Amino acid sequence: MASEGKERTVLQKAQERLSAVGATLTGQPHFNFPSIDQLPKVEGQPQGCLWGLFDKPGHKDEVGTLNLLTPLVVQKASQEISTGEHVQLDWGLENVEFPGFGRKKFEQKVVDLASLGFAALDDEIYINTQSGSQWDSLKHFAHQKSRMYYNGLSHDDAVKSTTNGIHNWCERGGIVGRGVLVDWLSWYEKKHGDPPSAVSRHEIPASELEEVLRYQGTSTRPGDILIVRSGYVRWHNYASPEERKKGTQDNSLAIGVQNNEATVRWLYDHHFAAVAGDTVAFEAWPPPMETGWCLHEWLLVQWGTPIGEMWDLEALSKVCQREQRWSFFMTSAPLNVKGGVGSPPGAIAIF
Repeated sequence: MASEGKERTVLQKAQERLSAVGATLTGQPHFNFPSIDQLPKVEGQPQGCLWGLFDKPGHKDEVGTLNLLTPLVVQKASQEISTGEHVQLDWGLENVEFPGFGRKKFEQKVVDLASLGFAALDDEIYINTQSGSQWDSLKHFAHQKSRMYYNGLSHDDAVKSTTNGIHNWCERGGIVGRGVLVDWLSWYEKKHGDPPSAVSRHEIPASELEEVLRYQGTSTRPGDILIVRSGYVRWHNYASPEERKKGTQDNSLAIGVQNNEATVRWLYDHHFAAVAGDTVAFEAWPPPMETGWCLHEWLLVQWGTPIGEMWDLEALSKVCQREQRWSFFMTSAPLNVKGGVGSPPGAIAIF
């Protein structure tokens, strides 16, 4: 009982420190988070788990770090709009010809309504929400050892309930904030020449993400939406059908952010509201599960941070290069599906 009381006290202190978020949004430069090593221990989870810190009396949190997108953060992000130019970040749903992991490919059926006496059309579509541009919800991937999802949701409960579903994001008004593109691919080509294969397990270290930000002259702030361009979509756009099949269906390797302790600490210290990229899994895939540094486990499970995957960042990269700025106002309207596990992002960058 004494240890339980001590744990509650630690959690209460951490929540009090997080409550400073509201104050910092009035003009202070930083959120006042505990360091990752000072977070209260959660049984069965690694040090650095945020479970409970966003809870409110009588309400168990289901949106994680999206809580950082407060009205004042969104209002400040809107100051990124100057030219009014806007770019859609969703890849066409039909693009992944050969989905991996046994997933079904996109299908569309156009329905002629002539039999009803109208010159009109409907259409019906089938999508696996993991087979194209997507958000991963907080019930997509569990901490594999404990089979637990964000904020203590068990796998059995996740299967039969709507807890942690994407509808929670929709009910709070979607995802709206400041997006920051880390155009690693453009930086790499200018600094080093030909980039690594997008369908190899090349790891992009946090130190290079930091170097690209400096190269671009881009700063981040807590509550930003981090977006990393690695070259996967560009590779797919120019690959032959045979190359696509080999790279996406027959091969389970993909470029991505390095899965290690340094990356986990870098991501935590930046306190992003969400992350996204143009590759299959945001992180290098497959992750080294035996090390404990799988980013899906840290982002989705430990912190409740949505992961966007296979976003089309090609037009965005060109606009950023032309404007010489890599931050923008961003909106995302996921499908409002009760208990949704994934969704096309419906993401737009506005300059």
